[in-house]
Amino acid sequence: MFSLLRVEWLKVKSYRTFWILLAMTILSIPGVNYLVFSVLNNKFPPAKGKSFLGSPFAFPDAWQTVSWNSTLLFIIPAILIITLTTNEFTFKTHRQNIIDGWSRQQFISVKLFELLLLSLACTLTVFLTALVFGCIVNKLPEGVSLWQDVRFVFFYFVQMVSYSTIAFVMTLLIKRAGLSIAAFLIYMLAENIVVGIVHNIYKLDFVNYFPEEVTDSLIPQPYLRKLLEKPEQFAQWQHQIPIYLLLALAYLIIYCVVCGKRFTTSDL
Repeated sequence: MFSLLRVEWLKVKSYRTFWILLAMTILSIPGVNYLVFSVLNNKFPPAKGKSFLGSPFAFPDAWQTVSWNSTLLFIIPAILIITLTTNEFTFKTHRQNIIDGWSRQQFISVKLFELLLLSLACTLTVFLTALVFGCIVNKLPEGVSLWQDVRFVFFYFVQMVSYSTIAFVMTLLIKRAGLSIAAFLIYMLAENIVVGIVHNIYKLDFVNYFPEEVTDSLIPQPYLRKLLEKPEQFAQWQHQIPIYLLLALAYLIIYCVVCGKRFTTSDL
């Protein structure tokens, strides 16, 4: 695997677009959280990060707040993934890799491993960002552990891997950057619309187990949760977490199988 990754490194080390998109991916996470933090802080100056919504950037809520805010940025790493993957088809480097002795399974495996590395890098950034903001606000309630809700960072990782793999699948199927980005955005929007209509109008719950909805449900929207959420709703969400994680894993396996089948059977 390391020799394959070294070849991948040679492809991107001098590619300016890669470094720009990677920097945008990493820097946007603390950037957007700082923006939200500043809005709350400026609107209610007597208490940093505190509003009528509570203290969303104080521990332990900071883990959920930063993780949820960061999920709004998934389009940036998706564009990075789509750009790098379509470059393989544009410049025929995928074909050259096969000629040089790679198997098709190795090519797909190293690409999926890259998605994992990108997801880990973003997750580490989310972890550090939440840690910094939580320490700045420094309002940990007595008897509450700083790490109480750190699980939301792991949920972010699960969601990041899922969205990244969906973008990769779209790219393998379409092989054009612009169309792949459009298809990714349309799919994300379409599923949200379908879920909203079926759930709110027809009162059917099966849409809660759609691919995007499953991972989104792992990190509830943090700002109005304490105001609007009933205790039984929180208990129900807690009960559903193992189901969401198992379904996320099942969907990930399906995505990987689709990627493998598509690349191993398509004409290079």
